[in-house]
Amino acid sequence: MKNLVALLSVFVLFLALMPTQAQTPEKKYTLPASQLTAEQLAEIEAAEWEKKMERYGNWVGVGGEIGDAMREGFEALGEFSDTDLGRFTMWLIAWKVVGKDVVRIVLGLLFFFLITWLFLKVYRNTYAPKRVAKVRHPFFKRFVKSTEYEIVEPNNNWDGYNAMKFVMLFLYAGAIGITYAIMFA
Repeated sequence: MKNLVALLSVFVLFLALMPTQAQTPEKKYTLPASQLTAEQLAEIEAAEWEKKMERYGNWVGVGGEIGDAMREGFEALGEFSDTDLGRFTMWLIAWKVVGKDVVRIVLGLLFFFLITWLFLKVYRNTYAPKRVAKVRHPFFKRFVKSTEYEIVEPNNNWDGYNAMKFVMLFLYAGAIGITYAIMFA
């Protein structure tokens, strides 16, 4: 075990010392806006504005392309769209445009609800008080109204009881991150 830890330590040290870039990056300086001249400030703001406009232009272009594809597909269908085959064709066009996104959102929501259910079940079984029957009736009398119950508190005397709550919270936050990655990455 010590050899494995030593080998891993040497490997991590080797990776840390490897150069990440073949060229040295250009030095960048940050100054408060009050120390810049009016021309420098205007130039920086113009460059930032241009970047924003380029990004928004790309978004508008993609939206326009989707709209054009939908419009042209539906115009090509014409009266054909009133038939079952036409409606199926419209569904195919819509699926081609947004199908992958819909599947990712549905899978992400399914994963989210599954993970939430799992974490609630683990929390309930580990940390929540339980209602236990004092006397067990035979199977056919199990649903008798006279069954008495007692509340059993969980055993929180073991080492790491509160640490496990933190670990569960951390794992749940990670699961939400995975859900976000499934849906929007």
